[in-house]
Amino acid sequence: MSPVSLIPVLPILLLALITMNLVCRMVHIHSPKGHYASIDGLRGYLALFVFLHHSAIWYFFLRFHQWGPPPSRVYSHFGPTSVALFFMITGFLFFSKLLNARSGTMDWLKLYVSRVFRILPLYLVALLALFLIVGVLSGFVLHEPLFEFFSQLFQWLFFMEPDINGINGTRLIVAGVIWSLAFEWLFYFSLAPFGYFLFKIKTSGSILVFTIIFFALFIMVIYQFYPYLAIQRMSPFLGGIAAALLVRNQKLKQLATAKLSSILVLLLFVAGVFLFPSVYELPSLMCVSLAFILIACGNNLFGVLTNSTSRLLGQVSYSIYLLHGILLFLTFRFAIGFPTAANFSPVLHWSVIAICSALLVVLCTFTYRFIELPFINAAPDVASRLQAYLKDKTPEPTGVV
Repeated sequence: MSPVSLIPVLPILLLALITMNLVCRMVHIHSPKGHYASIDGLRGYLALFVFLHHSAIWYFFLRFHQWGPPPSRVYSHFGPTSVALFFMITGFLFFSKLLNARSGTMDWLKLYVSRVFRILPLYLVALLALFLIVGVLSGFVLHEPLFEFFSQLFQWLFFMEPDINGINGTRLIVAGVIWSLAFEWLFYFSLAPFGYFLFKIKTSGSILVFTIIFFALFIMVIYQFYPYLAIQRMSPFLGGIAAALLVRNQKLKQLATAKLSSILVLLLFVAGVFLFPSVYELPSLMCVSLAFILIACGNNLFGVLTNSTSRLLGQVSYSIYLLHGILLFLTFRFAIGFPTAANFSPVLHWSVIAICSALLVVLCTFTYRFIELPFINAAPDVASRLQAYLKDKTPEPTGVV
């Protein structure tokens, strides 16, 4: 079997779904209730495709010590195209909020508190695991000046990926996925200024100043650490914005939910992947964006995306996306060892990946249930308390007699 054969893909996806179904009964996670069921289901598959993308990269990295796209158009697309679709989902959901609030008000504090509570708790746990692994690799001996070491740790807190304590390729421990979070935060902090200037959404001066400062900060982060194809990487947000505008068209929604439209969605994905080497080429991005627009309008790919297990997998997609690199690194570096894994046949390599996929789903179901979900549920109350606190601290206007 070729190391980039597509034969393992379907069995690994099925194993992940079966594991998801079983473990959710243990930890009592239920399918989400939302307006966009197809998008809920899409997320889980995207996270698994990123996992498969990096799994293929690991096969060649173990042998040639170079981290880069695998020699397969499909496996090469699994990573960037899935992230592009994640960006489209973000653009769609949050631009829809702006459209709904046009010429009205938006609870910006609640929005940003919810984003912080949604993203940071698990990210900090991932960083703790990363720092611990770095400590083990460096023998818990400081190899850098103390100031430089703490500077490196601080940069990771702001979604930058410097090497830590002299460990070359530190970012590979997390499979280099952190860049996408910097782009996500750039988009989040653009919302308040765009909402104010484009849609006349009532926004306080303090929120505008706060968001503009952090918008500028993340521009600098991206300019410093992720300049390669930065504009192209941001362009999928436009696909999500287009979907937010078009989803309001009832005729398009009726067309999208027709069975023949599922065939069209598949053909668009196939064209975007097989005809073009990169999703950042305009024709490929257009194909993927059109497919996403149909999904946002209600297409469910013959019911696959709205299946309850698919939607459960979508709930833990952030954990899968953020933690799969750590699991792969621990597996190949410590559980198996680089020299041994480098001699694996393609069949044995993908057998290990299949086992990892089941372990990953179990791990991520627990991290979702006991790390992500409590903070998600706590966010509205924290936002309300913070809003009340800020209101109490705001001085009442005084009249002049």
